[in-house]
Amino acid sequence: MTNTKRNANLEDHLSRVIPFSSSLTDSIVTTRQGDYLATWKIHGLSFEGLSDADAYAKMQSLNMFVRSISNGKFAFWVHRVRRYVSDRLSVPENGYAKDFLNRYYDDLSESGMMATEIYLTVVYRPYPQGKGSGIFSKVKRGIEDIRAENINAIEELSEIDRKIAATLDEYNTRLLGVYTQGKQVFSEQLEFYSYLINGFWWQIPAKDLPLYNYLPTTRHLFGDKIVESRDTYGSTYSTFVDIKDYCDFSSPGILNTLLGLNCEYVETHSFSPMTKLDSQAAIKRQKNQLISSEDDSLSQIEDLNVALDQLVADHISFGLYHYSLQLKGNSVEQVTAARSQAIELLSSSGSGFLGIPIDLVVADAYAAQLPSNFRYRHRVAKLSSRNFTGLCSFHNFASGKRDNNPFGEAVAILRSPSEQPVYFNFHHTPANENSFGKDDYLGNTQVIGKSGSGKTALAIFLLANLLKYKTQIVYFDKDRGAEIAIRRFGGQYLSLVRGQKTGFSPFKLEPTTENILFWEELVIYCSKSVALPHTPAELMQIHHAVNAVAELPVEVRSFDTLLENLPDDNDNSIAQRLRKWASGGSLSWCLNSDEDIVHFEPGRPYGFDYTEVLDNPEICGAIMMYLMFRVEKLIDGRKFAFFMDEYWKALSVSYFKDFAKNKQKTIRKQNGFGVYMTQSPEDTLKSDIARALIEQSATLILLPNPRADYDDYVNGFKLTETEYEIVKSLNEKDRVFLIKQEHTCSLAKLDLNGFPEDLKIISGTTANVNRLDKLRERLGDDPEVWHQPFVSGES
Repeated sequence: MTNTKRNANLEDHLSRVIPFSSSLTDSIVTTRQGDYLATWKIHGLSFEGLSDADAYAKMQSLNMFVRSISNGKFAFWVHRVRRYVSDRLSVPENGYAKDFLNRYYDDLSESGMMATEIYLTVVYRPYPQGKGSGIFSKVKRGIEDIRAENINAIEELSEIDRKIAATLDEYNTRLLGVYTQGKQVFSEQLEFYSYLINGFWWQIPAKDLPLYNYLPTTRHLFGDKIVESRDTYGSTYSTFVDIKDYCDFSSPGILNTLLGLNCEYVETHSFSPMTKLDSQAAIKRQKNQLISSEDDSLSQIEDLNVALDQLVADHISFGLYHYSLQLKGNSVEQVTAARSQAIELLSSSGSGFLGIPIDLVVADAYAAQLPSNFRYRHRVAKLSSRNFTGLCSFHNFASGKRDNNPFGEAVAILRSPSEQPVYFNFHHTPANENSFGKDDYLGNTQVIGKSGSGKTALAIFLLANLLKYKTQIVYFDKDRGAEIAIRRFGGQYLSLVRGQKTGFSPFKLEPTTENILFWEELVIYCSKSVALPHTPAELMQIHHAVNAVAELPVEVRSFDTLLENLPDDNDNSIAQRLRKWASGGSLSWCLNSDEDIVHFEPGRPYGFDYTEVLDNPEICGAIMMYLMFRVEKLIDGRKFAFFMDEYWKALSVSYFKDFAKNKQKTIRKQNGFGVYMTQSPEDTLKSDIARALIEQSATLILLPNPRADYDDYVNGFKLTETEYEIVKSLNEKDRVFLIKQEHTCSLAKLDLNGFPEDLKIISGTTANVNRLDKLRERLGDDPEVWHQPFVSGES
């Protein structure tokens, strides 16, 4: 059939060139040539932050997988699909957080996001040379022969599935099958094939029909370099790019530059490995041709000798490779511009690839994207499996886990610099595991960023998203940066001012066994002396005094009545040491208020600004002992999170050694986690407690820091050198940051430039905090009353 006639047929319908025949099982499709197809969706290997050594090691592992099934009966089609997607997550049930996040997700939907998806199709070819293949040979063989061949194909592809699960585990693979929605069963595999055929994604019911007639719904018109695709919604356009020549070796991810394309595309690789005997014959034939040519080809002959040795040693295999890049858009101008950009990116990939437009065989290029369409592959090159796995390394951006996390759906959607959705979670769990409700995973998170890097705005944004789970949140704040947001979310906020009553009074708590034991611990801390450690007799005095106070009515329980129950027989007595904490003492404002005002209400965030007490270890230690004791009582199985800014200062007392080293497991088991923030990595890493918490953190969020210290980030926070260089190179104005979870890292950004009024709420500057103080004096504390005047700039 001539190309002209074939194009005419394709313009009318693609059914003539569609190889798919029928669904044999939920995950296996047969072709009209007797091949069998199974397709896996592959999340891919996160290459951001991946060192060169690790990248080559992963490529070699992938090469060994390809080589292990290079027996002439299998072929591969790999597609990297970049397409527009829209998504949003649930938001809190009511209040300002609901309104803000709805507007945020509206903006994400309107501006659009790009998903990059990778699909691997393995083609099983019982008759790779064409002998005995095809529908007529099956009729000749009879029903029992066909049934036996089908059973064998199922076994072969099931074995491939086991190999993929075992050897490509870190690539996060999933065999496409069927799913049920209502009473209808849909096929993921057919939906993907339909996308390749028609150019758009839609649900495909699983039906026992000829797939070459069932799947195509779009009419394609093939012109010179341009394809027009028509459906009921109008026309879209596409064009194709090929690679003219290939080098003898490909580094891993050599085509990753194409991930920077700002358009939809389908990148197709196909590789059909030859048998070892066929590969040996091909290498020897090429070697003889070089020798016969009598030109200066000694180095090429030596390369062929090396390739032959590696082939014999089973280090590599060889096969026939083809490539195409289909670029999509809404107009001819769009796809033409995208083609120019793609050709430029190919040339800058480090390989010197020469990208060329496909013109005369555009229809065949379209058809060759379909798995097992061997006869439509033009410009086929003989490459090694190692070369193939460099060109097709399954590299992708880490996008997180949308559903089935410990708290359910992801906390928030962020956007990557390449416009991909990034599903953020504090917990890091296996991608294919339903982890909902599981308490096996840590959620502790470190947020590291210098002043002005957007650390507080990011923390408040994540806090707002946590409210949808009805999470109990406590926020230990510095410089009142979170005050406006916490008040606007309907929460309570208390600033600790030196010399002013805090409203804390531990002895007003119920005299339970647990509380009495804490009172003893607190009194021991408040009466400690480095020069005069407590004697057994003094500890017994404290015990008796605390228990005596516990017998008193709540209105009189205080440090004052504690002193009345302690002997005061010398200048260094326990009573004398505690006098400064009682009425009239220099520290009476800390923990000796007339009433205790700390009352945590379910679902309401509670903030404490501890700026003025952080730099006094004695005061900070006593106050934080009390607050953390109250916070720990909230960790009872409800979803709980506490945020702590400059935590290394707050945790600089001995009380927290047990908290940092021993209580994290308890907190995790009770649905809780901590978010620890700092702008000073160096000071943080000097703290033994901080180091212990870093080791027990699931997530690191690292904001831009051009002056990042190598030792702090690499040896302290355990970044790879590549990740460290990324943090140093990030532009602060772009609001991009690095998220690291175990061995995976991703780049994300929180761009709220389109939300100027909300930024006044969530990034609490000193000027705005002072302005709110004046408004609250005039209008009261109800955020519904002061919100509009505040965002309008009133004071």
